[in-house]
Amino acid sequence: MLIVGAGPTGLALGIGLRRHGINCCIIDRLEAPSPYSRALGLHARSLEIFEALDVLAPIRKASRRLKAVSVYGDKGFLFELDLTSLKAPYPWVLSCPQSEVEAVLIDRYRMLGGELIRSAELLDFRQDGSGVQARIRQGAEVQTLNAELLVGADGVGSTVREQLGIGFNGVDYSEHFLLADVPWDAAPWSNDRSHGFLQEEGLLLALPLPQGWRLIMASREPPETPLSLAPFSERLTSILGDVPDLGEPRWLSQFSVQRRLAQHFRRNRVFLAGDAAHVQSPLGAQGMNTGLADAFNLSWKLAFYLKGFGQGALLDSYEQERRPVAEKMLYGVDMLSRASLVKLPLLRRSRDSLLKLAGSRRNISSRLLRTASQLDVHYRNSPLVTCGPEADVGWRHQGPLPGDRLPDAALKSVRTGHLHQLHGLLRKPVHHLLLQLSESPEHNERLVMYALSDRLGQEYRERVHLTVIAARATADEDVPREGTTRIWRDHEGEFASAFGDQGRLWLMRPDGHLAYRAPVSNANDLLGYLERVLGKRVE
Repeated sequence: MLIVGAGPTGLALGIGLRRHGINCCIIDRLEAPSPYSRALGLHARSLEIFEALDVLAPIRKASRRLKAVSVYGDKGFLFELDLTSLKAPYPWVLSCPQSEVEAVLIDRYRMLGGELIRSAELLDFRQDGSGVQARIRQGAEVQTLNAELLVGADGVGSTVREQLGIGFNGVDYSEHFLLADVPWDAAPWSNDRSHGFLQEEGLLLALPLPQGWRLIMASREPPETPLSLAPFSERLTSILGDVPDLGEPRWLSQFSVQRRLAQHFRRNRVFLAGDAAHVQSPLGAQGMNTGLADAFNLSWKLAFYLKGFGQGALLDSYEQERRPVAEKMLYGVDMLSRASLVKLPLLRRSRDSLLKLAGSRRNISSRLLRTASQLDVHYRNSPLVTCGPEADVGWRHQGPLPGDRLPDAALKSVRTGHLHQLHGLLRKPVHHLLLQLSESPEHNERLVMYALSDRLGQEYRERVHLTVIAARATADEDVPREGTTRIWRDHEGEFASAFGDQGRLWLMRPDGHLAYRAPVSNANDLLGYLERVLGKRVE
């Protein structure tokens, strides 16, 4: 397996493949990782992904936790989003420079036995029925690498995308942006939240770093060169009333913004992910987070396919699931950017009024938070997810729908008494079948439990694991004994609150989304689904 690009997307994909034992090589044209901070904010969904990849702990150590987003207009405070109100395992944003994220991911990837080749430029490639042959240049030497599949995670100017001839349509914004990472010890704002100023002079963002602050400002005019802190001091003076001492900048940069989406995310044996597939304004910090989710979605599909399981539909589902997500994300970020950069006084007043209204309505704030954190991303329209013939998925349904991200819940082992989180299962990159027992388990529920335990153990040992969920109120004598089957009890009723209280089958994919739901009576249909999606491929 060959991955082009050693940014967060390519590294997360490599880690995902190595977790399955897939031989993987990442190449990158840079001699060393970039020392600059670049992308910064890590949202709640990305933190769940990092926990599954076993890299969250070191990333948290290199981060600052942000609990809120505060927005101000010309006349003062407009609204605040309280990130801690998110119903999620990690209800905040971590401010972590991309350079730190990459360092942690590289360590994890190499610890898993992954190969990373630097100063290696992809020249071109060709593909046929047997695989992909890529020509790589290292210094004066050109060599050919052979792989079954190739993923281009090589950024906005993707060589892989250009070689495939895939369009990258979109627009360029007229604004120019300046960026400064500064120590600014005397910053007057709280460093546990980000601050946005929607001024007549232009947008200014103040984002806390693990040490110091990042300042981003927009301007209609190209910045003067050489770059300096003078524009930031001038803009901050209009906000604070005096000239701040920002200290010596660690990084000064300028950039322009574009919004583009690849026409396709796959062509035969070659895939696109991250910025190679979509690029957008940095407002809302969606770029790196969306690329990480691309990798989390794609890695298990590639791994299963390379192991000989699943048909072409498994690979087709990557574009079918992730491109609509990217398209929706680009639209949302575009609306946010245009609203933040509007100049006309009448439009600015209307915008500020709407923002105040949004801040005063809890339901609106909640939707904004879930969208920004990517917790509401779903694949309900994917052909890869479904429900049993007797599943209740009408408008009165309880629990997640096929394609939804599964909510977390606290569970207690019947055998050991240890507490576990449902999302903890994602550390094992397989499908997890959750057999939820009713409060008073009927005889047929027990029969299905033993039958599935036997069938899954024999036919899907490394693809599907069974976990039985007993109700919180079920009497001890009615809880089946564990034996070789994991049985957890709904510790505080969180599982029943999120999933309902009936006997059901919930199949959680390796990326934490729901693949299949049905009542326990549909066990045979579930086995048919597993054979269609994860059955051994006959070449």
